[in-house]
Amino acid sequence: MTLAMNALITFEAYKGSKELVIKIVNSIEVESSFKLLTDKATIRLPRNIKIQGQNVYDNVKTIFRRGRPVKIEFGYNQEYITEFEGYVTQVSANIPIEIHCEDEMWNLKQLPVNVSYRSVQLKTLLNEIAPGYDVDALEGVTLGGVRFSKTNVAEVLNELRKEPYKLFSYMKGKQLVCGKYYADDTETETLKFHLERNAVSNDLNYRSAEDILLRLKGISVLSNGSKIEAIIGDEGGDDFQLTYYNIELKAELERLMQKDYELRKRGGFDGSFTSFGIPSVRHGLKVALESSLYPERSGIYYVEAVKKRFENASIRQEITLGGAVA
Repeated sequence: MTLAMNALITFEAYKGSKELVIKIVNSIEVESSFKLLTDKATIRLPRNIKIQGQNVYDNVKTIFRRGRPVKIEFGYNQEYITEFEGYVTQVSANIPIEIHCEDEMWNLKQLPVNVSYRSVQLKTLLNEIAPGYDVDALEGVTLGGVRFSKTNVAEVLNELRKEPYKLFSYMKGKQLVCGKYYADDTETETLKFHLERNAVSNDLNYRSAEDILLRLKGISVLSNGSKIEAIIGDEGGDDFQLTYYNIELKAELERLMQKDYELRKRGGFDGSFTSFGIPSVRHGLKVALESSLYPERSGIYYVEAVKKRFENASIRQEITLGGAVA
């Protein structure tokens, strides 16, 4: 079966400019991960492209204004999959033209913030600093005392990414998600990939359970801002820090850590592999990996990050694995 690539980029009507649709590009790159805060896309246009009879290079800044909404779709055989929605943030006048875009987080993170709490629930804080947005926050998280003065949403979310909170945020359409990583899309269908048939290449490493040495440091952040800490695992093993919330007993903290330890000690792949453009993958989904050469290594993994590239008559997805599915 022949697969013909097609792209559709739609710039919404904006500040006097009519809707603009582009189907011919040099390349498109899209990068997304719960660790990035903001998903990004870069569009490169051909040298001689014209829009409504005019050379684009004569009106770059006017046509691609900062803040103009954009939707990127691409796929095969006249089927289009929405791979990115966001806003133009920067455009170059170089050849070829590069249009840089960011998702809804660009719009949200510019909002000013001035808040102070002696103790606050994560969802309460996010609802206040991001009015008008739907918030999906990890339940049961009390941050203790916080104060953010004369700053913006981006700085607050960056602080939450740091220790001791380790709470990553990202946008899912118009929804702000915080603290929910791999578990976000667990009800979505698992996508299947055969490493010898569907993968163009891979940088995967396989480790058997007996080869994995781990030492876990667990921190429980209490509602008053204090912390309880515990360490379990293998002396000399790879160090990982895990954050929990409102676990008041060290014995209970260690019990939860033991579950995470046993999950991480399972044999499996880590790293990334590159596939064709279908099925389309996004972070938070699950992928089932199969191998004819090593059938005993088959397993199901969460997707941590995806980089997509539309270029040179090909669509490629670099898929980075997260944790194994319990």
